[in-house]
Amino acid sequence: MKELHTDDLSMNSGKLFREQMIENFKAIQQESNDLRREIDKINDKLKKQDDIYNAGGGM
Repeated sequence: MKELHTDDLSMNSGKLFREQMIENFKAIQQESNDLRREIDKINDKLKKQDDIYNAGGGM
């Protein structure tokens, strides 16, 4: 994940502060999207395993 602006937020310059907050938001949004893709992959694998288990009669 991209390093977020934290301690170095420029409170003196409203424009720079806004730009840093936008960068932070975009980095968080990208990380969220990446995590959603990983969760979807895991869910797909689990569904395939359930389908295989259920097709074989299960328990």
